[in-house]
Amino acid sequence: MMEVKLPRFDEDNDQSLVIFWYKQEGERVKKGDVLLEVQTEKVVNEIEAEVDGYIHEIKIKRGEVASVNDVLCTILTENDDESMENIRDEKVENKKEKRKEEVNSDNFVRVAPRLRKLAQQLDVNLIELQNSLNKGSKITEEMIRNFADKTQSIQGSPLIGIRQTIATRMKNSLMNTAQLTETTYADVTELANIRDHFKQKMSWNSWIIYATVQALKNHPYMNGTFEGDYLNIEEKIHLGIATDTDDGLFVPVIFDAHEKSLIELNDKISQVITDVLNKKITPNQLTGSTFTVTNLGSFGIHFFTPIINPPELAILGIGAIETYLSLDEDGEVIERKRIPLSLTFDHQVIDGAPAARFLQTLTSYLESPSKLL
Repeated sequence: MMEVKLPRFDEDNDQSLVIFWYKQEGERVKKGDVLLEVQTEKVVNEIEAEVDGYIHEIKIKRGEVASVNDVLCTILTENDDESMENIRDEKVENKKEKRKEEVNSDNFVRVAPRLRKLAQQLDVNLIELQNSLNKGSKITEEMIRNFADKTQSIQGSPLIGIRQTIATRMKNSLMNTAQLTETTYADVTELANIRDHFKQKMSWNSWIIYATVQALKNHPYMNGTFEGDYLNIEEKIHLGIATDTDDGLFVPVIFDAHEKSLIELNDKISQVITDVLNKKITPNQLTGSTFTVTNLGSFGIHFFTPIINPPELAILGIGAIETYLSLDEDGEVIERKRIPLSLTFDHQVIDGAPAARFLQTLTSYLESPSKLL
C-alpha cells in the first residue's frame, strides 16, 4: 500500500488546503492521473498518482487543511493483489447498495450524472434544491450553482486559503508597522497627449509604473524591506503589481524593473497579470518584491489608503484620472487632466519629508513626460 503525502510547494508555508478530489475511494487510478488539487497561500497545485492501483482511503477531505508530509490518501497497488481485490469489491458493493437505497427512496432526485457530481462538488443537497422549486421543474446546472451561492451566503464560511492568507498578512502589516499615507495630484495633461500619439498603445498603468521606477532610482530609501530590527535598502528594484482575481489579491513581481525600458516594462506587466489571471503564476514569481504599486482607478476610486505589502517599506496607490478646470496664463478656463496618488510608507524608517520628496519626483516625471522618453 502506498501513501500519498503532501509535498512542500512553498518554502515559507507548511500547509495547503485541499480544494478538490478528482478520484474517489475504490476508484482505479493510473500513474500520472491527477488525484487532487491543493492550494497554498499563493497558488493552486495538482498532485498526481505515482503508481497504478485503487484509491483505498481518502484521509484529508475537500475543504480540510493538510501539513507537509501528511498522508492525503492511500493507494493499493498490484503488490497488494488480494487486499486490492477485496477492497475494490467492497467499495463497489457499497456503492451499489448506496445507489439501491437512493433509487428506492421516496426522496431520491433523478438528475444527470454530471449534475449529481457538480452538486457533490458544491455541497448542494439535491433534495433541498428540488423542494425549493416549483413542482415539475427540472434541475439545471445554473440552479445548482445559484443554490450553492445562496446557501454559502446564508451559512457563512470560514476564511481559508488565499482569503485567510490576505487577512493574516494585512493584519500583521498594520500591527507591525507605523503606516502613514501622503496624497497628491499629478497633472497628466501633457502625458495624455504623448500617450495618444506614442508608437505603441500602452495603458496608463504602464506609464505611471515606469515613472515610479525612475523616481525610486532617485530615492533608493523608498525601495527595500524592514524585518525585525533589520533595514535593507535594495539596489535592485523588484516591483510588485497588486492584481485582483476571483480567488483574491495576488502580487506578482517584476524583477529588475530598473533595467527595463518603457516598452519592455509594459510587456512584462501584461505578461505577469495574464499569468495570474490564468493561474499560471509560480510561487517564485510572487515573492521578493521591494516596492508595490496598486491601482484602483478602474473602479472610480480617487484617494485611498493602501496597506504596505510586508516586509516592504512603502506602497503606491493609483486612483482614477479625472478632468478638472484651470486658468491659463491669459486667464482663460481650460480643461486639464490629473491623477490622484496615495503613498503609504512605514514611518518607523521613513520620515514624512523624504516620502514627500519621492512623491514630488514622481509627480515631476508624470507632469514632464519627456523625462521618461
